[in-house]
Amino acid sequence: MKKIFITISLISVIFSVYGNVFAMEFNDIPHGFWAYKQIDKLTDEGIISGYPDGNFLPSKLVTRAEYAAMVIKAIGQSDRPVDVMYSFEDIDVNHWAWPYVVRALNLDILKPVSDSYFYPDDYITRSEVITFLVNILKSENITKKEAITALQNAYADFDDIPDWFKVTAGKAEVLNVIAKEPPRENYLDYDKYVTRAQMAVFLANLKRETDSYIQEKIMQEKSPKIGEGIIIENVIANGDVVTLPAKTVLPITIIGQISSKDSNPGEMFQARFVNNIVDYEHHILLSKDIILIGKILDTTKAVNFVRNGDMVFELSAVNNENNLTKILGVAEYEASNIEANKFKKAVKSITKGRDFTVKDGQILYIRLFRPLRVNIVTGEVFD
Repeated sequence: MKKIFITISLISVIFSVYGNVFAMEFNDIPHGFWAYKQIDKLTDEGIISGYPDGNFLPSKLVTRAEYAAMVIKAIGQSDRPVDVMYSFEDIDVNHWAWPYVVRALNLDILKPVSDSYFYPDDYITRSEVITFLVNILKSENITKKEAITALQNAYADFDDIPDWFKVTAGKAEVLNVIAKEPPRENYLDYDKYVTRAQMAVFLANLKRETDSYIQEKIMQEKSPKIGEGIIIENVIANGDVVTLPAKTVLPITIIGQISSKDSNPGEMFQARFVNNIVDYEHHILLSKDIILIGKILDTTKAVNFVRNGDMVFELSAVNNENNLTKILGVAEYEASNIEANKFKKAVKSITKGRDFTVKDGQILYIRLFRPLRVNIVTGEVFD
């Protein structure tokens, strides 16, 4: 559950702008330094900082307390409410890193060494940082085989990497988030401690991947949903809004049973579309996942040689807020309008006096009582 929260938080707030307007130059970080760009960027954003003497100390090892502070700042969780408090003998609320440590513990970014000790001054390993990055980023679409192959092709010390860590490290390699410091670019050094320069690269890579993910989500949210389904002819497109004309025939399946003979006005039933309803460009107009709520408004039982049974009902769709949005208006159906297993226009029956029953899973072809407008980006349906 906590991992899910981290991902959501990243999507919403990771790229808050911090601090300085002007870049800070460090005496020991020349422009040609391998991690110069990452250090410069994260310093500007207030995620990392140098020392009073003007140096950054790129080779200095990162402690557990420093790691907690850097990561919490990087994912924008400095002000996150604390759900669970901790108590340790070697760090307390007076320690400079306590606000970051307690939040890192709440988010499973770090784990206490024991119930009584946190060891804030111990160093953090590359494997710990890599594991965190893989947990926080979307890597479920990377197979074990792909991960192992990528790792094997990239690192000369592949055989030294323990089996329990190979899949995680391989996923990090595929995601391109591992800090590779010259001249050991071809060595994972999973059990080595992380330097300040390496940490800057790890976090910059994290932000790059998350930024790409956020932009992808934004583009998806602004684009029409595409899919296979039943193609509806004669739709009218006006920008993002597509109109299905009145009398458009749509197939639905009934959940339960309705009957012109046995159903009564006021009764409710559920239904679904047989498939996505799409236009010729495969924009999804009405999703097969929509739950339709039907209300029977009126029924007329059949009378031999006088009339067929008929039924009047309306359909609404359950939206994301669990509210009903009327989408089909009032529609009338006779026994002669019910067709199963094939899509065709209703043909009047010569024989009179037929009632009809639509059983669970059976297809009912309905006609729109009036035009139906759909926003193909948001999925919103207009009455």
